[in-house]
Amino acid sequence: MHKEWVSLLLILGLWAPVCAQNSLSSVRQSIQGGIPGHRLPRSPERSQTDDEHEWRFDDDDDDDHSPNSIGEWNPLGGIFLLPFSGPRYFLEDTGQEAYFTEYPFANQYSGNLLIEPLWHPNLKTSRLRFGTEYGDNFDRQQKITTRLQYERKDRLGIDSSFDYLREQLGGGEHDQLWLGDINLTWRFAQAEFAELRAGVGYNWMAATDASGKGFNFTYGGSFYLDNPNVLDFDIDLGRIGDAGLTRFKTSYSRYIKRIRLSVGYEHLRLGVFETDYFTAGLSLDY
Repeated sequence: MHKEWVSLLLILGLWAPVCAQNSLSSVRQSIQGGIPGHRLPRSPERSQTDDEHEWRFDDDDDDDHSPNSIGEWNPLGGIFLLPFSGPRYFLEDTGQEAYFTEYPFANQYSGNLLIEPLWHPNLKTSRLRFGTEYGDNFDRQQKITTRLQYERKDRLGIDSSFDYLREQLGGGEHDQLWLGDINLTWRFAQAEFAELRAGVGYNWMAATDASGKGFNFTYGGSFYLDNPNVLDFDIDLGRIGDAGLTRFKTSYSRYIKRIRLSVGYEHLRLGVFETDYFTAGLSLDY
């Protein structure tokens, strides 16, 4: 019985450092391919079964079962486009012209935009937001984020962020690295009280002994509730080097004129590194 417990503890002890990495050093290893992916070995029976069930397409069936024939609706395509077409439908966005208010909720407006407004001297054709945010996982890690968002009347925009990550190692020592991205965005759905955007761009990581770069896809939105309350969310999916990146952020904000105060939550996964931050930030709208 003791041997079984000892074996179990040894297995867990060997497994935990590999599969439960949450130190910044594991980010470097993941990006450089130092930590391999963890997959269960394929049994001979499973391999044989997979080989016997290869996909086969008969030429005689192409005319009867082709899902991509011209004039036919592809349900997979509809599901893929739902995150974009759904918000446009519910926000009744048919491509109307929109202008930015002087700042969100200015002059008793209901949000950040005015749809097809009458001329007003304080309306803007672009919006610039610059902010900083502090995050803490209440363990050994903290981060400071600087973010710049620029959007135009024609719906194009730029979304860029810079993260400084720090980890306390004990004995007065610490580890640190930098993450960043820059994305070209498109505001695909908008109303006076809500806006959603998506885009693609570039990810990077830098440290004293490692670096990496890769692709990023971003999807997010803002919902302007009753003055002065706002809810935001952002999703980033991409890669840096050999490591996959997943980031989910959500926040609640309140406006004081142009000043935006926020508290929120962020989940960050990069390779085998994974952690959760509670955040607080401040930004300005121009």
